[in-house]
This record gives sequence, C-alpha cells and structure tokens, in this order.
Amino acid sequence: MPTAKLLTALAATLALAACTEADSASMSAPMPSSPMPAAPDGPPFITTMSPDASNAAVSACQSAITAQTEGGVTVVGSETSEAATAIYMRVGANGAPWRCLVAPDGSNPELMFMGDEGAA
Repeated sequence: MPTAKLLTALAATLALAACTEADSASMSAPMPSSPMPAAPDGPPFITTMSPDASNAAVSACQSAITAQTEGGVTVVGSETSEAATAIYMRVGANGAPWRCLVAPDGSNPELMFMGDEGAA
C-alpha cells in the first residue's frame, strides 16, 4: 500500500512538472539563494506538493498571480482539504511568497501575499 501512494505522488509530481515546463519561459523564475521569508506571524508557507492538488488548480493559480504581478512564478508547494486547494508560489527575483486558495476544478482562485510587507 505505501508503494501505491508513493507511485501516485510521483505521477502527480511528474504531471505538474510537465504542465509547468511547457510555459517555463513565462511562468518560471530562478529562485534567489535566499528568497523573501513568509511573515513570521502568518499562516505556514508549505513547500511540499500534495499528490491531490489538481493541474487545474495549479494552472488557475499560476494564471491569477501572473495577471497581478511581474516576474516569474514558481510553484513550490500545495495542500488540499475538502473545502479548497492551497497552492504556494514564489514570485519575481526576490522570491516573494504567495498563497492561492482555489477549488479543485480551478475555479475562484483567491490570492494572498504571505510576506512581511514591513520587512526591508
């Protein structure tokens, strides 16, 4: 049984990688050696991918963040629940942390900046 879960996780990761590689020039940015930290008093910033995160959810969040920011977008993590999927992304040269809450089918993406806006 653990092998089946591992294979499912691997398949999901490969599917997501294939999805983002097609748009790598516009959607992916090299990560800085020290990306901007998430706000210390904010919710946790997840950096592992859930095998249950759908390609539709990831794509919707990438499109939403690309429309509102400048710089490349790199998906770094996700988590799922019955209510929504959370996609965690780093944006731009400074690796600004963002979270997107979205339905599994990709509808209604809601973006939230997770950095400390007062940090220098």
